[in-house]
Amino acid sequence: MIEKSFSIYHLEYFLVIVIRVIGVMAFAPIFGNQPVTRRARIFIAVAISLAIFTAYPYIPLKYTTFWGYSAILLKELVVGLSMGFMANITLTIIQMAGQFIDRELGFSMVSNFDQTFNTETTITAEFYNMLLLVIMLCSDMHYFILSALSDSFELIPIGNAALDTGTLYDVMVQYLVNYFVIAVRISLPIQISIMLLNVVLGVLAKTAPQMNMFVIGIQLKIFVGFAILFVTLGFLPNITGFLYSEMQDIVTNVIKAFIPVA
Repeated sequence: MIEKSFSIYHLEYFLVIVIRVIGVMAFAPIFGNQPVTRRARIFIAVAISLAIFTAYPYIPLKYTTFWGYSAILLKELVVGLSMGFMANITLTIIQMAGQFIDRELGFSMVSNFDQTFNTETTITAEFYNMLLLVIMLCSDMHYFILSALSDSFELIPIGNAALDTGTLYDVMVQYLVNYFVIAVRISLPIQISIMLLNVVLGVLAKTAPQMNMFVIGIQLKIFVGFAILFVTLGFLPNITGFLYSEMQDIVTNVIKAFIPVA
């Protein structure tokens, strides 16, 4: 029979683990989505924390006062929130691409409430976001969040997180660069198609001024945009895989930013 003692110190250690896990679950893709209720998030966080608590050996926390323990909790919360938030904002790239597309099609004035980010978004951006989440679930990409969360306890020991602001700044700058570049690349087929259509409509407006190109142009843009959108949907799994690799790099670099210097 395996006997393992459990004291108040183990409980404090377990609560610290729960704080970091809850921080990740608050913003992480799929787990942090608005349709997932708070009770479900807390239940998942406690279950994951219990698994991590039993998987890793107990290490006594180094603190002497209540404020010392509070500082440890705050550190773990910052680590968890940073990991979950940086993983979640990677999905905003596909939303930006959808907003670029809706601007070309004339759908930018049609907005929808996005429950994932609690913001107003366009219909194509919401459509892309839903498909992206479905592909992530079908391809088990959400397991990466759990794997990264588990590995973070090995790389960043509890209570020893040391934030490297320079590394975190580089991660944010690199993300902002990739944010616009990748979003433009995703929406580029429709943008080029609409630009060529505008050129054709401009030529027709000069050759046949009696035709109402404004009315015809709106309908043609929607038709051409939907056609290109339907054709490019086959590339969405590749786009999802690329965004998944970006998410891996960002989360990995965020974890490196909190690794204590030996």
